[in-house]
Amino acid sequence: MTNPRIEAFLKMLAADSTNTMVRYGLANEYWKLNEYAQVVEHLSLYLKATDDQGAGYRMLGQALQKLGRLEEARQAFRAGQQAAERHSHPTMAAEIEEMLEMLDE
Repeated sequence: MTNPRIEAFLKMLAADSTNTMVRYGLANEYWKLNEYAQVVEHLSLYLKATDDQGAGYRMLGQALQKLGRLEEARQAFRAGQQAAERHSHPTMAAEIEEMLEMLDE
């Protein structure tokens, strides 16, 4: 079964591989399908190319956690918390801190 949204994003990505919003959109679509390795792939490229405000790191941490890659998840959550604080998003920073604490339990 094909996913028309993913196909559309892949076409956009083929036209412009530097489009960070397409990478983020692909990650979101793969998240909905529980395809966490694809989420990690696209978010990693997205985060290398843009100054995320925290949400991308949060989703990356969650995907890594689902894949059992816990130390990498911790690193992503820490980076997301720092990004959220840097961009004045205290609620997001606190939410990511809770995710990090739950991971460490």
